[in-house]
Amino acid sequence: MEKQYVISVKTIVTTLLILLAAYIVYRLGPVFAILLISTLIMLALEPLVGYFMKFHIWNKPVSRSLAVILTYAIFIVVIAVVITIGLPPVITQVQRLVASLVALIASFSGNPDSIRLSDFIPQLGQISGNVFRTVTSGFVTLTSIFSIIMISLYMSLDWINIKERLLSLFKEPLKEEMTNVVEEVETNVGHWVKGQLVLMLVIGVLSFFGLWALGVDYPLALALIAGLLEAVPILGPVISAVLASVIGFSQDPIIGLAVLGFFTILQQLENNILVPKIMQRVSGFSPLVILIALIVGSNFFGVMGAIVAIPITMILVIVVKSVLRHTS
Repeated sequence: MEKQYVISVKTIVTTLLILLAAYIVYRLGPVFAILLISTLIMLALEPLVGYFMKFHIWNKPVSRSLAVILTYAIFIVVIAVVITIGLPPVITQVQRLVASLVALIASFSGNPDSIRLSDFIPQLGQISGNVFRTVTSGFVTLTSIFSIIMISLYMSLDWINIKERLLSLFKEPLKEEMTNVVEEVETNVGHWVKGQLVLMLVIGVLSFFGLWALGVDYPLALALIAGLLEAVPILGPVISAVLASVIGFSQDPIIGLAVLGFFTILQQLENNILVPKIMQRVSGFSPLVILIALIVGSNFFGVMGAIVAIPITMILVIVVKSVLRHTS
């Protein structure tokens, strides 16, 4: 006897709405990415806001508004100091690094004298045009950075009300479960962001001193690249190690081998000491899950998708666990 499957109109409508929502998220990827990055910054700065709110001025506790303003003032000052002091030498070294890579490519051609920098100008111009278009349409523009900071600022100012409005959409006992979910997301993602920033700083500093001690050219630029690429798990450290090794081998094979050994030791230090201590195993994901999340995130939203893939996965896991607990 054949079984008959009946699909209700409600199921069809729900499925179509889910597909429509997924399509909207895909098409508005940059907008959602800005919102997500703003949320991550807000969650990362929330402990500092809470710290300021513990103080008293004229026997009155510091208001949340004042605590948020102080927190973001410190945040903006730190960014401004890093840009004004640290960026100029990095730009200089990056320019020299690009010129060195061009010369290195010329030497690998087998006839270095036949390849001049002018041969690369059309290609470099095309690449520069593509990079410019990407930057102006992405998140690295001043407008996007300003938008991210302002959105995160307003989210911090109104975070309590935002949570209350979100939780008001649910009724008991689901409201209590959603309260726990929001608190868990706030705690875990906030810890992940802070841990990731500390990890990037530590890797960048260690890379600089290690490359400088080995006599590798452009240690500041390579260290900055290593620190930034630390935001992309698994793939980022490999890319930074390969780039530094190429520069090392271009100077001397001994230096190249020393750079490979240094980054191997650095990765062991990171995996066995830094990540467990700094990150406190916040994500709890296996390398396979992280790799899949990176591939999916990068395919949908590019580099920014790869960077935010882990916190998004963390949020999804927390929500799914909550749903399973509620339905079981």
